[in-house]
Amino acid sequence: MNKTSVLALILLLPMVMAAQVRLPSILSSSMVLQRDTVVNIWGWASPGEEIEVAPSWLAGKISAKAHNNGTWLISIPTGTAGGPHSIIITGKNRITLTNILFGEVWICSGQSNMEFTIRGLGGWKLYKKEKTKLKKSDFSSIRLCTIDQAPERLPSDSCKASWCEATLATAANFSATGFFFGSALFNMLNVPIGLISSTIGGTPAEAWTARECLSSDPELAFFLRSPNGESWDCAKVSRIYNGMIHPLMNYRIKGVIWYQGESNRYDADCYQKLFSTMIGCWRSGWNQGNFPFYFVQIAPFNYGETYCSAAYLREAQQQALSVSNTGMVVTMDIGDNADIHPKNKPEVGLRLANLAMAETYCKSGIRCSGPVFSQWKKEGSQVRVYFDNAEDGLICKGDQIKSFTLAGNDGIFHEATARIDGSAVMLGCDVVEDPQMIRFAFTDTSAVNLFNRAGLPAAPFRTDTIPQMIRPLWLTTEKSPLHDGRAFRLHCPDTICQIRYTLDGTDPVLSSTQYTSPVRIEKSGTIKARVFKGGIFSLKVCAFNYRSHLAIGKKITMDQPPAEKYSATSDALVDGLRGSPAFQEGRWQGYEGTDCVGTIDLGAPSSVKKATIGFLNDIKSWIFLPEYVEFFVSSDGISYREVSEIVTTESPEIPGPSIKEYQWNAVALNENNSVNDPGTAENQVRFIRIYAKNRGVCPKWHPGKGGKAWLFVDEIIVE
Repeated sequence: MNKTSVLALILLLPMVMAAQVRLPSILSSSMVLQRDTVVNIWGWASPGEEIEVAPSWLAGKISAKAHNNGTWLISIPTGTAGGPHSIIITGKNRITLTNILFGEVWICSGQSNMEFTIRGLGGWKLYKKEKTKLKKSDFSSIRLCTIDQAPERLPSDSCKASWCEATLATAANFSATGFFFGSALFNMLNVPIGLISSTIGGTPAEAWTARECLSSDPELAFFLRSPNGESWDCAKVSRIYNGMIHPLMNYRIKGVIWYQGESNRYDADCYQKLFSTMIGCWRSGWNQGNFPFYFVQIAPFNYGETYCSAAYLREAQQQALSVSNTGMVVTMDIGDNADIHPKNKPEVGLRLANLAMAETYCKSGIRCSGPVFSQWKKEGSQVRVYFDNAEDGLICKGDQIKSFTLAGNDGIFHEATARIDGSAVMLGCDVVEDPQMIRFAFTDTSAVNLFNRAGLPAAPFRTDTIPQMIRPLWLTTEKSPLHDGRAFRLHCPDTICQIRYTLDGTDPVLSSTQYTSPVRIEKSGTIKARVFKGGIFSLKVCAFNYRSHLAIGKKITMDQPPAEKYSATSDALVDGLRGSPAFQEGRWQGYEGTDCVGTIDLGAPSSVKKATIGFLNDIKSWIFLPEYVEFFVSSDGISYREVSEIVTTESPEIPGPSIKEYQWNAVALNENNSVNDPGTAENQVRFIRIYAKNRGVCPKWHPGKGGKAWLFVDEIIVE
């Protein structure tokens, strides 16, 4: 073939490809179509191209012409549960889909507690009872579809997806919560089940919501500034909705199960409106009416905070039940304060399935709700608390009912004694003579051991209406334009708020200095800042420990960039600010399965006494200390000499979260037992290169064994 022919073929190829009938990957062999309804088959072809769809269960064919933009859609009726069926799509080419079943189709969505797979949580060895049950039955009629993680700036019409039959192997790599929900539903309905997993860990609800839905409500304008998505594309407004929900909206579904909320703890006061808006946004896009939307209330976990951000988030989740055809399952009895990803996903899935059976499929005799606070009344110095969903009585699993507190008019809560009296609970507290307020399980870590006769836990609640707000801030430093040294800027995405700060270590109050412009930093110290809004102050006080040192603002070059999700800012390692043990705060540089190698250019030869680098240890979040750290120095940036190697001796099983510093001390005894003088020519360094070895993968004893280990690094201090 000559060059002219090759060129002609290359020019013709886009036209040939454009003429091909194409389907979105969500439409494929082995899928489940929603039974007893009308479903959509859609795709792309040449403008005006005639498309025929021939379903095996119908006598004839259905046809349509592609629109001018090349899109086409054909609606076809489905029948009762069963199969297998096939579909032939014909245009200028022919596509055949086989092994199709009619059944119940559910979307499984949210952040990491929905994303985590059976394998990621520990594998089938952790779920031996469930594995045994599955091995005794044929569950190939459960079909699994996983959507590739792909944030998009604009709404997309397509995404990458793949359907497969459920086996022990394929189920192990699917959402654990989703699969256990689907298998329980399959056992109760005895019809094919289609599960579509669309999840990304660490994502806030605004990333799952269309921008126009947020912009239509002034109360949600706060989220348009992307408070949770400063450093990670997946957390920005609407990105996940655009790439992983919008492309699914032609696919007929029965309903949605949802597990998310941890990433919105700091905006719990807005979450009810946000979450309700998100649900409405999805329902509008699917155009199927108010389909069922069932969600999981986040479980107890120790976030290491002095304020109960998760408790307020749970309250907002419960308030979202005011949206029609929604339901919530409580997990306050099956959490793990040491693990944000509690392992008892079979129970979570079963509770969601029971909720669907009772509310969606109207199966009688299934109780799907634990006790829910109804009302209370004072009886002398005691309080009687009434519950719904406890008509046949309450039970306590343990010696004493936990997690009730009482307060008087002073708003100070004290632990209360509690005893069951039929379907009510009697509360008392010696130091609260005149009870005015009740809280139950209203902390981040509260354990619940109060149940109804169906064995379902009581939901947390409070009777007070004390206003709350939790607003984080972030701080950036820059070279002071008018003075030597640095200046700091404070940022809050909620622009209605005021920021007040202190430099003396005290917590800011309303009379503290208001932040209006960058403030000069003259020396090392602690900056404390807090947000005030409409007379309410944020429960969160943000403390930033600033450390003045030689490398601040100097050029730093990384051999490879950190993971996008945890990339902080470009100069985060030399800005004078050390990250806290909370890895999500945005100050840490995270490396997934890869080493961290960086070089600092001090700009000129300098007398260096020591260099220190900090690493985070938080194994429950798959974050490990490095295997070792090496320090190299150079005067010209070409020839380096190694000056220190520090091997990690701590056990990798230390849970954390904690920060460990690795230090090269230039002022040390040399081989002649005399002290090195950093002022001598041989100790004048311009370039410092640091190599931190990632352990690579999680060890065998870790729930994520074989998965990529994280290495989190922050602030390189040079003195």
